[in-house]
Parts: sequence; C-alpha cells; structure tokens
Amino acid sequence: MRNDILNTFIGRQPIFNIHGECLAYELLYRSCDVFNNANFENNSKATARVIINLIHNIGLDPIIGNKIGFVNVDENILFSDMILLLPKEAFKFEILEYTKISLGLCERIKELHALGYRFSLDDFDCSDEMIKNYEALFPYVDIIKVDVLAIRAEFLEKAIQKLEKYNIDLLAEKIENYEMYEICKKLHFKFFQGYFFEKPLIMSGQKIEPNTQNAIRLINCIQENDDITYISNQFSTCPELIFNLLRHINSGAYHFKKHIDNIKQMVMLLGPSKLTSWLGLFLYGNPKEKPFGEELFNSAKFRAKMMEELALACGKHELANKAFLTGSLSLIDAYLGLSMENFLEEIHLDNEIKEALLTHVGPLGDFLHIAKEINHSNDILKTIASFKDHPCFTQEQLYSICCKANAFVTEHDKSQKEKEEL
Repeated sequence: MRNDILNTFIGRQPIFNIHGECLAYELLYRSCDVFNNANFENNSKATARVIINLIHNIGLDPIIGNKIGFVNVDENILFSDMILLLPKEAFKFEILEYTKISLGLCERIKELHALGYRFSLDDFDCSDEMIKNYEALFPYVDIIKVDVLAIRAEFLEKAIQKLEKYNIDLLAEKIENYEMYEICKKLHFKFFQGYFFEKPLIMSGQKIEPNTQNAIRLINCIQENDDITYISNQFSTCPELIFNLLRHINSGAYHFKKHIDNIKQMVMLLGPSKLTSWLGLFLYGNPKEKPFGEELFNSAKFRAKMMEELALACGKHELANKAFLTGSLSLIDAYLGLSMENFLEEIHLDNEIKEALLTHVGPLGDFLHIAKEINHSNDILKTIASFKDHPCFTQEQLYSICCKANAFVTEHDKSQKEKEEL
C-alpha cells in the first residue's frame, strides 16, 4: 500500500439499479490534512483538485473499478479547464442545485456534452420553480436525482409526473429506509441512492448459506476451545475458508517472514482472537450474489478497521480484535435478512460485543457509533469536528483513522479481485 493513498480520504456512496446491483459511486473526497490552509473558492474546486491528485497518484481502478464516478460540479468547475482533465468515460458530472444557470453556462454544457461529457442534476425537488430554472439543461442531462426527503411520500408520484415528458432517467436519492425504496421502485425510478440498503428486510424462514454457516460454526468452536490443534482440525473441513485465509494473510495486512505450508501454522500466526475477528468478515459469504451485498460488505470492512484503530488509539489494545469483529458484524442483519437478535442466537459471542451491537453501550458501542457516523457522512470534516471533545483522540487522529480504514477497504477489494481472476 503506497503512502499517498493515505494522503486523501475517499468517501463514496453507492448508486444501485432496481436489482440492488451497484453501478456507480458518488465520490466524496476530502484532503486528509484537516488543517490544510489552502483556500478554494468553493468545495467543488477543492473536490476536483483532490480527484485529479488521486487519478495521478493512485489510479481510478482502486477507487471505482469498472463503475462510474459521480462528481459534484458547479459553474466554477464547468467554466474551468479542470473538467477537461477528468476522463469523461469514467465520470458523470453532477450539477449542484445551487449552480447559477445562465445562457453562457447552457452553451458550455452543450459544448461539453458534444465532446462526450455526461451530466446529472442533483437534489431536484420537482418544484415548478426548479423545473423552470433548469429546463434549458434537460437536453444534455441523462439523470435527474430526485430528493425524496424534500417531497412527502404521498406527493412523490405527482411530483415526478411533471418530468415524464422530458424522458430523462430518474434516480431516487436520500432514501433512508426500505419502505421508501419500495415506494420508489413502484414509481419506476431507475436508480437508487441512500443508506436504505443497511436497513434489514426481515425475511421469515430465511436460510443462512453454507459458507456463512461454516464461518459461524468456526467462530463458535474458537469460543468454546482455543486449542490450536482443535481449531486447525475444524478449519481443515472448510476449503473455501482456508483459501480465503491464505488470501488475507498474503494481502499485505501481515508481514510474516516464514512461508506458510500448513493450516496449523496459519492458525498459530494469527492466533484464536485475530482469527475470530477475520471470520466476522467471511460471514458475508458471496456478497456480489446478493442485492446490496457488495456495498454492505464494503461498509462492514470500513467499520471493522475503523473500530480496531479507534481501540488502539484509545490505548485499549485488549479490545482491538473485539472491536474489529463488532464492526464487521454491525451489518450482518441487513446482509442475511435476519434481525440482529436472531443472528446473535446463532453465534457465541462475548457479552460486550452483543451489547454493543444491540444497544451501542460500553467502549465498543462508542466506537461503533463513531464508525457509523463517519461511514454515513457526506461532510467528513463536520462529522469529525462533532467528536472534537472525545477524551481518547484528537481530530487529526480521527481523520488518520478514517484514511486507514478506507485504505483497508481498497486493499481488500484488490485482493478480492485477484482471487476472482484465478
């Protein structure tokens, strides 16, 4: 992992199709230097500058892979040559709701559209005033992002009917619960964005897939008996787990000098506690095969690493592995379609972890709350500032932890892609 990845925080919110497949990310970038003295006329210019730095230093693949990146722009960015530096094939440019519309801007967007640049409109409230203000841009817009929080559910159908004649794809954004997602699906929105996918749809009689059952069984075995030989024997019956454990060890997360030549050696190198925390991520099985599964898995990885780093920063080293496991399990109810209570009946966990997952109490509950807030944030600096009085860490440390967690997700994604190519 190159150090320059840690110089920029990469926030991204997924955009889904009606089948729950992630097609794109809205990219939320911030410099990791919290007290950067550089002055920008607006956030869009700062965002664009950071994106360009990322393109040169990291490359697009670890950020968005084969997906599209949605990037916020306003009139300052649109009139600048900076937009021409961004690869149009990889981005859709999201015109912010406060952008000043003028005849000159319309001509500029028309020109960029002819060059192959693609645009969407952000935070659209479907009011007559907003439609009148932006109507001149409609011929050059592929997607209108409708702010469903700004429109009461009972008025949503009538509101979007105003846009039907323009034949532009609609994206429902700021969906915060599964019920609103279902409403928007029935209204024929084509794309969806928000944290609704973290709200579990509880399914009666839902079966846990075999690989997930194996991971639960092994976690339970480790809780009951920490003998290395016993754990190794249990592992030997799960080839898929062994393969993934080898991938994990060789991903760069560890720097073992010895060559790995048997299962017992792997178990000894990690130890029962670290092994349990790793198994928490494997409970997500095959995330690409589930609606919203891949992004639930990414969020779980982010929270797991962040909670581990928070524990270390607070001097609670004995909680680091528990913190990682708690973060990794914090979305398992949404992934499996079970209530958290029902899931916890299946798995043997420390009461401290259970209480954190159910009620957010204790140090682990505190770490989980912070990880969730950061995970959901659209304004990293503002969210970090809200924790400025925390006794365990400074704002600079919290930002550094965010970057480490994000780098962990990126590194893990890379390792997963290498596995799929074999």
